[in-house]
Amino acid sequence: MRLRSLTDLEMTPLHTDDFVDRRCSVISDINQMTELESEWNELWLKAKGSFYQSYSVSYHSWNEISRPAGRSLFCIVIRENGKLVLVFPLVRYRNGPCSMVRPLGPDAAQTTDVLVDPQSDYRRNISLAWQTIEHSSKVDIIRMPFVKVGSFLDQLINNRRNLGCEGDIAPFADLQDQTSWDAYAKIIGANSRQQLNRKRKRLSELGKFEFVEVDPVADPTYAIELMEWMFAQKKIWSERVGKHGPWITSKDYRSFMYNWITDPDNIQGMRIYAILIDKAPIAMKLAAYGLSHMDLIIAAFHSDPQYAKYSPGFVLDEFWMKIVFEKRLNVDFGAGNEPYKLFWSRNVKNDLASYHIPQTLIGNTATRLWRLKRGTMAHLAERRKRQTELPKAA
Repeated sequence: MRLRSLTDLEMTPLHTDDFVDRRCSVISDINQMTELESEWNELWLKAKGSFYQSYSVSYHSWNEISRPAGRSLFCIVIRENGKLVLVFPLVRYRNGPCSMVRPLGPDAAQTTDVLVDPQSDYRRNISLAWQTIEHSSKVDIIRMPFVKVGSFLDQLINNRRNLGCEGDIAPFADLQDQTSWDAYAKIIGANSRQQLNRKRKRLSELGKFEFVEVDPVADPTYAIELMEWMFAQKKIWSERVGKHGPWITSKDYRSFMYNWITDPDNIQGMRIYAILIDKAPIAMKLAAYGLSHMDLIIAAFHSDPQYAKYSPGFVLDEFWMKIVFEKRLNVDFGAGNEPYKLFWSRNVKNDLASYHIPQTLIGNTATRLWRLKRGTMAHLAERRKRQTELPKAA
């Protein structure tokens, strides 16, 4: 039995005359949300959901991140004739003078999408969920990060005015139509294959070379040991490139990761893939398996130049990509335009957009300031780039 965190019990039904066969409720009590676990898992399987839509991610995000931060739960549930057909967990919180709502999750660049029964009235249910956010969340700004451009949720958002928006991409490898690994390797190209073989050979000459696949539920101690190494490498990388995402040093995020990946009730199959040299990791990637695809969650590589120059992450990719290929699954690499993601996806990608949707005068003012700040930062970054390129051109 899970240890449940407690909040005041509240479940607010929204009566919808236009949707007479539907009942939309907003859950603000974690105990009410945990009662959905079985139904939620069934819906996730039926919809072939992604990791960020799963009950386990929402539960551990609440318990390890949102609850300690003092956020309040705002979980939208829609039923048709008593059957769960949609769940969209969000949290309300304050950011300076603004009250905000955003999807419940680990806050680490995961995509936003609504978990909905594909055999239900998909558009009507998502529309009702969106209306509930707009009318019942009572916030200054709705924050929707990494929404797939062109999705129905994206269309609903873009009906609003004065949006704040910034773009990104999520590379995606479509492997289900490939007939054999050799045929896929030909798509990759002979030159790339030669480089890969050469780098693997060089790495193998540095010591005892191993590829390992770790099930965090079966071996939680070793899994957490590898994750600790990964966070250490991420910290070194962030300091070197000047990227300081709060999740890199967040104890709450680490707690979320450790509890999520080792949870025996997790409906997703979690795996850690790593390359070891003399039993020490030099590259590692964490993945979550669903019914139709694998989600790549996070990756790290050794910062030592003697390993880095041979691209150990690139070498590691071949090992786990073969495993995914044999399962006839696609690969969602997540947000970001890193070269390895574009390489293995063959530049296939989903466009993403992160939105600030103002609801009040305060929200409008804050969104305008946010747009101004983003524009200024982009201008300064471009200016610095030009200044560094001038000496090279000379």
